[in-house]
Amino acid sequence: MSIKVRRGVAAAGTVAIAAAVNVATGMLTQQWDLAWWIAIAALVVIGGVIQAWLTIAEPTSPPIRTQSISNTRVNGSAKQIMNVSGEQRVSDSDVGGDLSQSQ
Repeated sequence: MSIKVRRGVAAAGTVAIAAAVNVATGMLTQQWDLAWWIAIAALVVIGGVIQAWLTIAEPTSPPIRTQSISNTRVNGSAKQIMNVSGEQRVSDSDVGGDLSQSQ
């Protein structure tokens, strides 16, 4: 699930919980002014907790993978194959034939 979807779900859940707190408090106490204040407090507290959780739980970007050939002499062709995304480099090398790089 992407971070945008998770944030949307968290926001919707926060509003739903605050609404439930509002209705429950109002029905139990019949003091609707108090119910609204408690609902606002629940909205702020629950929203803050969920936002903090989402911020902490954000995935970190994976490290950039590097595949390099350096100081190499090849009379024929050279081929680099990398099965994951990343950076491929050839430096200070002499390749007599073709150089092929693929990811």
